[in-house]
Amino acid sequence: METVSEQSVNHDERRQAAKGAGDEMTAAGKAEGKAARKAARKTGGSGKSGAKAKPGERYERGTRSYTMSHIRGKDTRIEVLVRRYLFSRGLRFRKNDRRYPGHPDVVLPKWHTIVFINGCFWHAHQGCSKYSIPKSNVEFWTAKLTRNHDRDIAQHAALESAGWHVIVVWECELAKPVREARLERLYTEITVPGSMASNELADLANAAGSVNAGGSIV
Repeated sequence: METVSEQSVNHDERRQAAKGAGDEMTAAGKAEGKAARKAARKTGGSGKSGAKAKPGERYERGTRSYTMSHIRGKDTRIEVLVRRYLFSRGLRFRKNDRRYPGHPDVVLPKWHTIVFINGCFWHAHQGCSKYSIPKSNVEFWTAKLTRNHDRDIAQHAALESAGWHVIVVWECELAKPVREARLERLYTEITVPGSMASNELADLANAAGSVNAGGSIV
């Protein structure tokens, strides 16, 4: 559990800016592409780097699994962006509180509200252009992303049963053209009881279901 202060918010912002980390799937694509190009140069264009995992590493360097294993699990750019905004509006909160299901990104005890800031790929955001099953290893990715999706539903249901107001902010909602409006709406959803324009848990539940032959969740 971490309590957020102005100093920690600014530290997160500087650290993210310095590293230039992209959002979850964007970062994965960039890193994978860079690794593939580097491997191709080393092997005269064959694309087989022959790089082995270092001691203590689970996957070989240059592979998709290696890239995915190094993506940040918390304090992503979009998480820092939302926290910085809420702090600037005078809200105080805890982050990544392990006492609650899903280790929520933002916990606001005063408002009895929890905010999850989700990457569209990793959390299987239905109907979003940022979410699609990778064309390689389809069975693995379909199972993994379906588990993530179903786990979100269960965790949000448990939190709401405990009396928490659960809000989900999606990566695509923080794109520059719509960011300001979404953040303003988030502030209202937190501070004005009953102001939610939609029930995110219901959206998740409606989207849950079986996996079709194309590897999408329907």
